[in-house]
Formats: sequence, C-alpha cells, structure tokens
Amino acid sequence: MSKDTSVKNSKAGITAHIIASVLFVALGICLLLMDATMISTLIYSFSVLTMGVLIICFGAYYMIKYFFNKEYTKVSNYGFTMGVILVILGSLFIFKADAISLFIDALVSLVGVVLGAVMLQQAFALFHIQRSSWFISLILGIATIAASIYTYFYNYKFFDGNLYACIFMIAVGGLSLFSLLLMLIGLHDHKKDSERIYSRNVEDNPTRKQDDSIFEEEVEIPSPVEEPAPAVEEGADALFEE
Repeated sequence: MSKDTSVKNSKAGITAHIIASVLFVALGICLLLMDATMISTLIYSFSVLTMGVLIICFGAYYMIKYFFNKEYTKVSNYGFTMGVILVILGSLFIFKADAISLFIDALVSLVGVVLGAVMLQQAFALFHIQRSSWFISLILGIATIAASIYTYFYNYKFFDGNLYACIFMIAVGGLSLFSLLLMLIGLHDHKKDSERIYSRNVEDNPTRKQDDSIFEEEVEIPSPVEEPAPAVEEGADALFEE
C-alpha cells in the first residue's frame, strides 16, 4: 500500500502566478503613491519588452523540461508545443513592442481574467481534495473575472493615476496571492490527512506490512523442465496462433 501522491503542484505555474500577482500589487501601490506620469512613461516604454522576455523564459523552460523529463514518451503531453508558442509570442512582444504598447491597458484586463481563471482552477482542485476553502477561491475567481471584463469594456486607463484602476490592480493581485495561499494550505492539509490515514490503516492491520513484504523480495523458483513441443505438420494453422 502506498501513500497518496496523486496531488502535485507545478513550480513554474506557481512562480508565474506569484510574479504576475506581485507586479499587480506593486504597480497599483506605485501609481497611488508616486508620480503617475513618470510610471506611465516607464510602463509604456519597458513593460512590453519585460513581458516579452518573461514569456520567452517560460517558453524555454517548458521546452527544456520536455526533453530533460523525457516527456516525449507521453503522446498526450504538449509541453514542447506550449514552449514553442510562448517563445514565438514573447518574440512578437519584443519586436512589435510599439504596436503592442497601444493595447497595454487591454493586456492588463486580460491578465486579470487569466488570474481569475487560475483562481477557479484552484477552487476545483480544492474541491477535489475536499477542502472547505474551495468556495472562497470560487467566489474570488468569479469576482476577478467579472471585474476584469468590466475594465476592458469600459476602456480603463490603468497608468494615468485613476484611483479605481489602482484599487483594481491591488485587489486583483492581493486576492490572487490569497487564493494561492489557500491552495498551498489545502495541499499541505491534504498531505497530512493522507499520511495520517495511511498510518492508521497500518496500525489497524499490522499484518499488512508482513503481507506486503512477501512481494518485495524476489524468490527464485526453479523453472519446470520443458517438454519437447509436439511436431506440427507443415502448413498447419497452429504456427500463426501465437
């Protein structure tokens, strides 16, 4: 009997989630406390380039991981394809930075939608491992997606010092980090519960360890003497049955 290890987390996904959430919070706070004009100039000048480099780095990570982890042995794994798409997308961000910077506000709304979708996925994962906090992540995800769509259709300008835009960025980043914290706590509690159930099962049935150990040792069994196979007439169908 083995412990439950079916629930795992992705380090790359968590890293990207943390970076995006922290950037949202940091930008919102800076726009509230500092000169919005200066920050707006920096954002429109360098944010697209920075985003392009980050996307390329994540794409390269997925491509390298595909080969190092021998993921090509799994037909349904598309890590390499995802890596190629991310590298191409990041390159477009770099070489078409001037054109993409015109849509930087829409990109902020899009990232908000993505973070909201991640919260929904975390809610489903928490529900799967039977954590009561799944409902909180579900509500946060729905609210984040709704607010992001609202800002997109109303053409919010996030980098002109607008108070509501700053509050939106701080709230989305903070709620995203809070949802991630709920997910990590849920995984930790799930692991502890699995270990406790495993230990209790072993204690309730102490003979199980001995029974399992029978199959861990290889026992050499002498092979029986093979008898000569009966002669098969030429052209018989029995030759093709195996």
